[in-house]
Amino acid sequence: MKAIVFDRAGAAEDVLRYREVPKPACGPRQVLLRVTARVIQPADRLFIAGKYGTKPVYPQVAGYDGAGVVEQVGAEVREIEIGRRVAFRSPGAWAEYAAVPVEQVHAVPIELSERLADEVVCQFPLNPLTAWGMLDLAPAVPGHRVLLTAAHSAVAAVADHLASTRGMTVERLVREGASYRLLDAENGAIGLGASIAEALSKVEPYHLVLDPVGGPDTLALIERIAPGGSLFSYGVLDDRPVEVKASTLLYKSLRWQGFAISAWQRNGGRETLAKATRECWALLAEHPGKLPIVARYGLEQFGAAIEHAAKSAGEGKIVLV
Repeated sequence: MKAIVFDRAGAAEDVLRYREVPKPACGPRQVLLRVTARVIQPADRLFIAGKYGTKPVYPQVAGYDGAGVVEQVGAEVREIEIGRRVAFRSPGAWAEYAAVPVEQVHAVPIELSERLADEVVCQFPLNPLTAWGMLDLAPAVPGHRVLLTAAHSAVAAVADHLASTRGMTVERLVREGASYRLLDAENGAIGLGASIAEALSKVEPYHLVLDPVGGPDTLALIERIAPGGSLFSYGVLDDRPVEVKASTLLYKSLRWQGFAISAWQRNGGRETLAKATRECWALLAEHPGKLPIVARYGLEQFGAAIEHAAKSAGEGKIVLV
């Protein structure tokens, strides 16, 4: 089969190759998928660079998130049948076929299948479930104020919808060139500054902040969190160190938590995960525009696709089909 492979860690532009590799075997608790769409995520670059939580095993097929059709099930698999459309999250998505642990597969509800394109399905396992999972863990209730940073992202779009429908007040922080703009629910600018601290300086404190960026600007976010509030870090776009005094966390009774989708899925109860899956599929069927697509490329056009993805961050996703 054809696949995008790398034999060493490094920049995607330098180490990825499109070549023939053996079709993967289907293990006892795996399903073999014919992959139909693969979304390019920021995490893919980290994985290729060897800086992600999961480390490559060389030669490694790139990619994590995809959509496909079940072609074979392992001897111990009873949860899903051949021919079912699915979303999945597992290393090796950027290939014609992928062998995926059944636990990492999400069957598309049959009653919603016609309303969900592959380009939307392939995004299901990461961004929507991340947004749902953070709001599930956060002690946020109707009336609480929520701040979403990097608010053009897919996670922010879904979190905005979920939090708003649960009665929370959502404000979104976006970067525009060298400045930052704070937007309310109607996209009105309520803060503007050359720094995050300046853009947030005149607004009321937040009960919950969801941030995928990290880095030194985290301190400005902590400053604007209300006593007893929470900060969830779910990305490392800026992985520079942050120096925080223990007293800052202590005196504000601040909760600062990292969120990883894999850990939440491992630790979440069966009923919670079933509810998250059900609600996220329904949301995407009703509002597919929450996960916009900028462009589609053939698998062999991965170089142009990766370049486009780097330039279109915040506008929507690039999908390999």
